Amino acid sequence: MPIFGGSSDSEEERTMHQQTKLFNRQRSIHSIFGGGKVADILLWREPKIAATLVIGVSLLWFLLEVVEYNFITLVCHASMTSMLLFFIWSTASDFLNWERPIIPVVVLDESSFKELATSFHDRFNQILSKLLDLACGRDPPLFFLTTISLYILSVIGTCINFMNLLFIGFVSMQTLPIMYEMYEDDVDRVASMLMRKMRKLYRKVDSNVLSKIPRGTVKSKKHA
Repeated sequence: MPIFGGSSDSEEERTMHQQTKLFNRQRSIHSIFGGGKVADILLWREPKIAATLVIGVSLLWFLLEVVEYNFITLVCHASMTSMLLFFIWSTASDFLNWERPIIPVVVLDESSFKELATSFHDRFNQILSKLLDLACGRDPPLFFLTTISLYILSVIGTCINFMNLLFIGFVSMQTLPIMYEMYEDDVDRVASMLMRKMRKLYRKVDSNVLSKIPRGTVKSKKHA
């Protein structure tokens, strides 16, 4: 008897033209990312903040990886340059009648920091819960897809250092969600087709290989 209790071929044909959302999600991409400011930045609904982040992180990566700046040296030089510019600005404003620089009391307010931390906490728990479900065999096709993806990521990790991997991950976070939102129907259609093919392949492996693996019978214990 096959291990995987999936749908039959007739049911598969009936659902061939039914398009499902990626990962069977029921909510919008914006709500999945928390629906707050973080989601607005990832989906470029706050274009100025998103563009500033991309430019800033790209500049930081360029200085650390291409120019090969030491991180501590870079922080010290940036701090000295900022302090020098503020000192010149403040001093010149007294002689040239310029407006003195306004120093904000709070650079990052508490609500934004809590929102970011809460969003990261929720996403981490969801990913961990999903991985545990896959490890328990509740979705075998997605289990194999996740295993292959993790293996590919491990191979990439041996060829790319950690800083470059972080930069690629950040650029992917800032580009893939908005690209998916723009081409959602096309991506869902292709993903549904791939998932159907993977389920068919798994049923073949299940019926031809896994179901033929001998398994011992469990004998019932007799109680005195």
